[in-house]
Amino acid sequence: MSKEESILLLVVSVGAFVVPFISRKLMLPSAVGEIIFGLVIGVFFKEATESLTVIHFLGSLGFLILMYLAGLEINFERIKITPRRELIIYLISLIIIIGTSFAVVYYTDQPVINALIYLTVAVGLLYPVLKDSGLLNTDFAQSTLIIASLGEVLSLLFISGFFLYFEYGLSKQTFIHLFEIYLFFFIAYLVLKFFQLYAWWNPKKAFTFIKTDDPTETDVRANFANMFIFAALANLLGLEYIIGAFFGGMLFAMVFKKRHEIQEKISSFGYGFLIPVFFIEVGLRFDLFNLLKKEIILGAVGISITILLVRVAGALPLFFSGFSVREVLAFPFALSMPLTLLVAIATLGLETGVINQDYASMIILSALISGILYPWLFKFITRLS
Repeated sequence: MSKEESILLLVVSVGAFVVPFISRKLMLPSAVGEIIFGLVIGVFFKEATESLTVIHFLGSLGFLILMYLAGLEINFERIKITPRRELIIYLISLIIIIGTSFAVVYYTDQPVINALIYLTVAVGLLYPVLKDSGLLNTDFAQSTLIIASLGEVLSLLFISGFFLYFEYGLSKQTFIHLFEIYLFFFIAYLVLKFFQLYAWWNPKKAFTFIKTDDPTETDVRANFANMFIFAALANLLGLEYIIGAFFGGMLFAMVFKKRHEIQEKISSFGYGFLIPVFFIEVGLRFDLFNLLKKEIILGAVGISITILLVRVAGALPLFFSGFSVREVLAFPFALSMPLTLLVAIATLGLETGVINQDYASMIILSALISGILYPWLFKFITRLS
């Protein structure tokens, strides 16, 4: 490790600890503060950022854990007890968001990747915003989390399909890969269902995978093994490794209903250091002065506004779901802050060559704008009497 990288590692480590406190004071989401911090220190470490071996490794591991936790946090139990009529309305809302996203891109002749940006829904930033607003235990918040969870799964499926299509095109090889992926997840699902049955018959043995008082930390080992296995297999099948991690977490969540303690342990490990390092590293990859170019700012503002408008269209079916007028007005803002997945799209797009540095900068800036503005507007609307 060079001296420059050692100094940068020191600065990033201090930043990962200090930035959440500053973000809280400024009423910013921690992830937004961490990306901005990365952008600022990137100005002073331009040369060192070209050889970020250690920082890149820690950031990639943080990204992997972030996506695994995203899958692990999907509450299938809540989805199962939701009345079928409500679920149909929620799915119609998501279908409208997806359809509108593609329609906007098609009729305005935008790059196809913009459809991914517009339709992407994520729970990552929504959950802490609902918690901070004191709404987490309300019916509105629980319904919104169900819609966001379903939307996140659909978003990852579209992201997977997009990057697969970019790599192989509409060829025989693409369909072979799709079949392999389907076969893999189907077999994985059957194995996990078998394990679920085993856990039902042998609860004490299965409890080893989620208990938190084991000195050998078997629960953590089991989850990390699950995460890395799915990440590796996804990569072998032509998918991005983080998508494999997401589905690994999601399938684990389907098997283990009482996973709250192990979920908290992995969250504290990830959000305690590695995930902040990932967001700081995202900021380091981009030039702060490049983000301040007029065309990039205008493009980012346009993307942020379109994200919101697409969700306004998706909110219309909720009038038939018992939502109040104020809740329907707040709903588009609740789903318009997919910061984590927008960062993922920009990162993957840049790494695979789908987009250039300027376009990735535009996506990152739109993620920052959405992550700062929409949570504040959501809180403002929900506090109106």
